[in-house]
Amino acid sequence: MPEEFLTTYNFEVQVTFGENADPALRELLAAFSEVSGLEINVEPVGVREGGYNQGTRQLVGKTSHPPLVFKRGLSVEPAFWAWVQRCLDGGYPLPYVAGRIRIHPASGVLSDGEPAEWRFRNGIATRVKAPDLNAASASSVPIEELHVVHEGLRRTG
Repeated sequence: MPEEFLTTYNFEVQVTFGENADPALRELLAAFSEVSGLEINVEPVGVREGGYNQGTRQLVGKTSHPPLVFKRGLSVEPAFWAWVQRCLDGGYPLPYVAGRIRIHPASGVLSDGEPAEWRFRNGIATRVKAPDLNAASASSVPIEELHVVHEGLRRTG
């Protein structure tokens, strides 16, 4: 990803396909100015235990992850749009990807070396929104919103 994109779009998204993927779709890059959905929800499971009279024991239940929503971004790689189209076509096998979201400072200069990073696994695109077309105020953002559902998220940096 060219460095000048990261001064406007502070979040670099790298998508990596599995080993059996088309060689043209091994690794894709995009940059966005807003990312939401970096959230992990764990459902508590209450268990009443005999002999424990202080309340209900709390155990860890199922984990869920809301969709990642990338806003106001771009990708200069045509293969990125090919991946999005394959996800939206719904053909089998689905083009699951692993991804990395790197957070760059607005100044573009890293103070302590590596940027903070989130990783997701088994993601597929479920919604794409282009900007509204208006000749009076043309937008330079080719991707208004991109929604990616996934099966796991972790902070690595």
